[in-house]
Amino acid sequence: MTIPGLTEPYQGPSAETRPNTLRRRIARLIAGSAWPTPSEQTTVAGLTEDMLTGMMKPFFELSTDRADTYRDVKEMDDTVDEVATALDMLSDNAVSVATGGNAAFSIAYTGNVPTRVKDAIEGVMERTRWHEKAYEIARGMLLYGDDFRQVVWDSNRNIVRLMYMPPKSMNRLEDEHGLLRMGNVPGQWAFEQVWPSTGTYIAGFYPWEMMHLRWNKSGASRYGRSLLYTARTSWRKLQAMEEALVINWITRAFARLLFTLDVTNKSPKEARKAINDFKHSLQTRKIARDVEGVEQLSVVKDIYLGQSYVEIGGRAYPGLTDAKVLDTSSTGYMQLGPIEYYRSKILMDLRTPKAYLGLEKDINAKATLIQQDRRYARFLRRIQSVLSSGIGFTINLQLAAYDIDPKTIPYIISWPSPSWSDRLEDSQALLNYAQADQILEPMGVLDKELIARRQLLLSGVEWDQIQKRMETNERD
Repeated sequence: MTIPGLTEPYQGPSAETRPNTLRRRIARLIAGSAWPTPSEQTTVAGLTEDMLTGMMKPFFELSTDRADTYRDVKEMDDTVDEVATALDMLSDNAVSVATGGNAAFSIAYTGNVPTRVKDAIEGVMERTRWHEKAYEIARGMLLYGDDFRQVVWDSNRNIVRLMYMPPKSMNRLEDEHGLLRMGNVPGQWAFEQVWPSTGTYIAGFYPWEMMHLRWNKSGASRYGRSLLYTARTSWRKLQAMEEALVINWITRAFARLLFTLDVTNKSPKEARKAINDFKHSLQTRKIARDVEGVEQLSVVKDIYLGQSYVEIGGRAYPGLTDAKVLDTSSTGYMQLGPIEYYRSKILMDLRTPKAYLGLEKDINAKATLIQQDRRYARFLRRIQSVLSSGIGFTINLQLAAYDIDPKTIPYIISWPSPSWSDRLEDSQALLNYAQADQILEPMGVLDKELIARRQLLLSGVEWDQIQKRMETNERD
């Protein structure tokens, strides 16, 4: 073969430019569809450069496209144990009741609320199964950054279901002021569902027909941001390192043999034939008469080599034929420091202490663990706050459908405390307050109402109700 412009025949790529097989396999695995396809005019050097560029591109060029983000975080959830476990723990600790039971949250009333209103609120919570779906909604919101639920109504203006809508198929449309659109034609709906692959319009929804929970939303963005958004870069690098380790461990699991054959007094042609014949004898076996098959060399297969002697000066010396074991170990592949580094970066984005996942070996100080627990608890309260906005949206929408002004209904959504240490500290503080009140109240410094409002954090309506019950008990 001759390359135009050169006078010497082309002998193929040299050892320096020939891509390493292991590196090429890793590059194809990571690059996927981004693996470069060389053109007919590409030179050997250019092909190597394109391969390197294609291999490194996913590590440094992170796509900000919403669909790409959804695809990456879904794959992380499916393939990375630490990610899946941390998401499970965050969602479970945010909505679960430590003492048992099915009620992830409770709704309390801070004033006089008619029975029919309470029944309406309890009814919509039961029909939409908010208590059961709280874990699922929390996990999906953290994973994708968005959770879309279509509000399904019946003919009696009852909300009967919150139907899951795949985030990758949903678009949120806002006007120039950041408010949801109110139109009823494609491109003007508040929310629109499209085919993810083509963007073809499927259906449109008014603002009250879709509940959209957004995690970590920035000021101008229409969508939330996945908890794993910044961890994607570390994940790609960690994935490449782990795949390289697996390939290295598998390909180097057994020792390789180096055969040295004595070709003394043989011409180059005879030496090549002797070597090929020897290799052929190791890799073939008789299957039937006059039929040979290929056999892979196995670590459990015995190898037999003939040893000859040569006479030099009247003395016998062993021949050069020999078999040695090659050391195929690679110390570079046994260093787990980089893997630990990138795994720690991913866990940092997940806001979950390593000790909770059973991975921490160096933290022994109780104060450090308590501080981590407090930060973790604050993060869980933030999850509960976003979920409360979704619950409030459901309740207020149902009340409005019944011609009840939600602003006139004083209710609060209460969640279980995510931290036992916080509950212990609160109880200890309450005990200290009570002991101080026993001293200060007889002195006239405090009265019962001030204690109830300042220390027990009771509202005026709650205090009035308690005072009425106390007066009734005194008369009885």
